[in-house]
Amino acid sequence: MTLPPPFRLRQLGRIDSSNDEARRLAQAGEGHGLVVSAVEQTAGRGRRGRVWHSPPGNLHCSLLLDPGNDAGAAPQLTFVAALALRDALASLAMRSDFRVKWPNDLLCNGAKIAGMLLEREGHLIILGVGVNIVACPTETLYPATCLRQTGSGAGVLDVLAAFCEQLGARYDQWREQGFARICQEWLLVASGQGQAVTARLADESVMTGVFAGLAADGALELVDASGFTHRVLAGDIFFTGNGVANAAGD
Repeated sequence: MTLPPPFRLRQLGRIDSSNDEARRLAQAGEGHGLVVSAVEQTAGRGRRGRVWHSPPGNLHCSLLLDPGNDAGAAPQLTFVAALALRDALASLAMRSDFRVKWPNDLLCNGAKIAGMLLEREGHLIILGVGVNIVACPTETLYPATCLRQTGSGAGVLDVLAAFCEQLGARYDQWREQGFARICQEWLLVASGQGQAVTARLADESVMTGVFAGLAADGALELVDASGFTHRVLAGDIFFTGNGVANAAGD
């Protein structure tokens, strides 16, 4: 299979983690555009070390991306990739509603269908992407779904090709137009904006309020009952207004 430039594919069978394999390849000299795709992962992970359900038939891949000279811009690639993945899946299941969810998830008809994990290796970013295509976990705290449940017959390579095509375009947009435009477009397809949310932070403290939007650096803006706007840089977001909740990486 040939991916659109600058992406180049390395297909593997059963491995520990596509992120770990991408890291090893980066250390061996690989660079921007490498895509590692595995049939199955034995140690797939999401944010905060959570286990990622990785059966055959789902997409488990990692990409090496160069964020440029501004190291602080690297987290912005989460939003770039989320938009690209949302556009790709929407093209494969056109009757479903795909929404991005802060900070790094994708929802389909209100349930989690994909998640991402960013890690750093030198000057490169490793973008791990997991998409539920034929199966989804059932024993989770949060509702999950898969592409097959939408009626789509797309397979792993279909999803990967569509994603890379969209990611190439979004990456160029980000480099040429900046992060502000990406934020604007992300908010147009975001889940939960204007709704009551609960944020569970890394130190296990809890904050409640309304999801008001994004700060210039991508932090979630949460307005509490007193009207004060908090910047949430990392955490799990629960939508308390409609019963939809999920945490990235579960």
